[in-house]
Amino acid sequence: MKKRSPSWALMLSILSPGFGHVYAGDLKKGVWLFFLQVGGLIVFAKLGYLSTAYGIWLFVVFILCLYSYAILSAVRLALSNKTYELKPYNRWYCYLAILALILTFGQTLISSRGSLLGFELYSIPSRSMMPTLQPDDYIAVDTQDLSLKVGDVVVFRYPNNRQTLLTQRIVALGNDRVAIENGQVILNGEPEIVASVDDSFRRNEVSISMAERVVPEGQVFVLGDWRDNSNDSRYWGTFPESDVIGKVTYIWFSKESNRLGKKINL
Repeated sequence: MKKRSPSWALMLSILSPGFGHVYAGDLKKGVWLFFLQVGGLIVFAKLGYLSTAYGIWLFVVFILCLYSYAILSAVRLALSNKTYELKPYNRWYCYLAILALILTFGQTLISSRGSLLGFELYSIPSRSMMPTLQPDDYIAVDTQDLSLKVGDVVVFRYPNNRQTLLTQRIVALGNDRVAIENGQVILNGEPEIVASVDDSFRRNEVSISMAERVVPEGQVFVLGDWRDNSNDSRYWGTFPESDVIGKVTYIWFSKESNRLGKKINL
């Protein structure tokens, strides 16, 4: 017989919804709350909501509500157990096994969210995509829809260092002919409107003129929206479509409130 500590119930619930209930003696509700958290993440992700700004905000609200309920419920359960007969699972090694399961499961979902759940979240570190994306914008990326088209803003592996990820705009795909004339991107002999940028972002000679290039089959040619301040395909060439991580969909958080929820790709 051993009383349950409300403090321990609270701390374990913070680690994961349901853990505090296991400690306080309600194994069934503990398992239910844990899988509600995991199931919610999977459902939100597979429906594509976590690659949208509103979906991310809605999921944050869902998690906050779930944690609040789990914490309050576990603390109340611990307080109600004036005397408590320890269950077989109320042992330190069972708690350690549960913690290991939570950490392993969480790490797997977080580290492989792009391939398993279909979304990624990144922050923008540079100014190469201004004004579309600014430093410290937090972006949602759809890793499920990789039907690439000209105009898409994508996250991809930098060819000269595949550990580095860049974000730029696709201006040409395999077998396309691309050039820059008077600052305007010319795609297959015609001006490409979706690749146009304001004059103030293309004043240098390298941004005004580029001889025509042919993009190899299965390759991608990208440019930054701030042409004068972008390290892009003009300098290091094309890269394979398979190196695209995903398409940028929304700015879900930014220092500037008017940029919150801004949709990026057409």
